[in-house]
Amino acid sequence: MANIFQKLFPKKKRTKRSVPEIVVTDIPGSVNECYIRLRDNVIYYSDSGKNKVLQVESSISGEGKSTVSANLAVALAKSGKKVLLIDLDFRRPMVHKIFKTPNLNGLAEFMLDECGKEDLIKKTEYGVDVVNRGKLVHNTSLIFMSEKFKAIINEFKEQYDIVLLDCPPVLQVSDYIHISKISDSIIFIVSNGKVHRSQVKESFELLRREGVKIFGTVLTADSSYRIYRDRYYYYGGYYTEK
Repeated sequence: MANIFQKLFPKKKRTKRSVPEIVVTDIPGSVNECYIRLRDNVIYYSDSGKNKVLQVESSISGEGKSTVSANLAVALAKSGKKVLLIDLDFRRPMVHKIFKTPNLNGLAEFMLDECGKEDLIKKTEYGVDVVNRGKLVHNTSLIFMSEKFKAIINEFKEQYDIVLLDCPPVLQVSDYIHISKISDSIIFIVSNGKVHRSQVKESFELLRREGVKIFGTVLTADSSYRIYRDRYYYYGGYYTEK
């Protein structure tokens, strides 16, 4: 019986996620121009002292959220801005992989009093400072709701021109509810061909319910265009990566 069940319902193999690349360079090109346009908008709306802490969100995984976060950070740094990118995606951390920094003494260790602020910030070759997740933590709500978390974000807000928060998808993880309390506004990523219109609409409704300000939307393209009929297909499966 067990063998028959396994044949009827085989386990799906988990595909290894590719690590996003830094594509922003000093060489003119169409990709550069896209990030320059986004960078200029961020600078324009943050120079007044508002919109300094930007929460980068998407509806589901795989829409390019971490790619945009990292490349926007590099574009801002190249323009002379002091930028900090914080990995708040505790289930699928990607920042340490993109910038090739050790995933040690991260936000998790800081919140658990296992490292100090001086060990928290990692320098990168791109002029961007990053804060990695650190070790695996299961109950992230306790971190994001704590006064210590709010305090360290406020310190970073004073220390940096722009603080970018790479966050988990709205429809798969509820962390956005707590993170939105400390961010100024949200940059929302929408992947053409990856996400359904109804999912984007639902994400916006959830965010607006929390009184979150939407800074703007970034449209990314998915090369493997596919239409999903089951709108609930996306909601599960956002697994933790160590």
